[in-house]
Amino acid sequence: MMESVGIICGVVLGLFGSVFSIVQFFFQRQRDKGQEIRDRLAFLMQVIIDKDIPRESRQPFFDEYIAKGGNGTVVKFWLENK
Repeated sequence: MMESVGIICGVVLGLFGSVFSIVQFFFQRQRDKGQEIRDRLAFLMQVIIDKDIPRESRQPFFDEYIAKGGNGTVVKFWLENK
């Protein structure tokens, strides 16, 4: 009887650990994806603001910045400095 309880507890704890690790994997992947987007937006922002680069050359970077959800002062800067 005690052996059965021990086996059942071991199986339940093993399943719980497996489910927990899978959930943790997906949360970590989401967090990493968000970090990549923030890093890319920061790079795009630096290129867009750099006035040493001709405006026509910066246009694709601005378009990507908008497509990735960028907004705020960079868009205002772009629109005011034609």
